[in-house]
Amino acid sequence: MGAFTYPRSEPGSSGHQDLVEALNGITQQLKREVGGLADDAASKRRSEDEWSVKQTVAHLCDNAHSLHERLFMIINLEQPLLPSWDQFEEFEKRKPDNALLSDLVNEFSVQRSKTVFMLADLVHWNWARTGRHEERGRLSIRQLVDIALEHEAVHVEQIRSAVAAVA
Repeated sequence: MGAFTYPRSEPGSSGHQDLVEALNGITQQLKREVGGLADDAASKRRSEDEWSVKQTVAHLCDNAHSLHERLFMIINLEQPLLPSWDQFEEFEKRKPDNALLSDLVNEFSVQRSKTVFMLADLVHWNWARTGRHEERGRLSIRQLVDIALEHEAVHVEQIRSAVAAVA
């Protein structure tokens, strides 16, 4: 008789490994999109209303760090308060235009590896653990990862468009 596997529709377990793999895949997508892009081209903005490739990657770094902290809190604390963060304040502190694109991509990669490693061993029911976000209310690990994947997909597409415009 074969090994029993949990049905994909079990509460708190639906697709969690797929989510971990998707999170892990963002790094490769990012590297593909910016591969070979010169630093000066990565600093160009198509308009005043749009971030450059470097600025977008720096934002992804900040967001990946925040995601990891929130997930760590939910995994390790009972009913944690998940702080909001001001992305524009972080952006100003970081000064992404002074960084090398390769350093930003590496920073994202290292942070994401830590997050993937942390999530990969969670048992199914842990994906339903929650914390209370200051602005969004109660969120589970699953919901935070879903939100991150949607957010990152938007920014990877922005990077793809920006690279095409400056290449």
